[in-house]
Amino acid sequence: MAAKRIVVDLTQQSVTAYEGTAVFRTCECVSGDSSHPTPTGHFQINRKNHPYTSHTYHVPMNYAMFFTNTGEALHQYHGPAPWFLLRTGRGLTQLVGSHGCVRLQEEDARALYGWAPVGTQVEVR
Repeated sequence: MAAKRIVVDLTQQSVTAYEGTAVFRTCECVSGDSSHPTPTGHFQINRKNHPYTSHTYHVPMNYAMFFTNTGEALHQYHGPAPWFLLRTGRGLTQLVGSHGCVRLQEEDARALYGWAPVGTQVEVR
């Protein structure tokens, strides 16, 4: 069986999931703002929770796949602004960016959550 891995591209605000060299899914994301940047590097999913509510910020983080020991995760976006507004420019990300997490639309978060087991490699660049 081919290895699964997830690549988060902060410049493009995209997530691509691979099984070996084949693309399983590509989707848009919203990452951390300048005060709370998404950490870069090589990680792995160390735990998964659904449903989930942040203990720190008391907000929903459904389909959470944690990839750091400090709480950063790929998860469903539950913010007040419509998703299409988040994608209109990087300046807006500073107003609605996460606290380091990688936010996804519900359908993408659900698909990745079901596909990626604990231990899946995550590269954030």
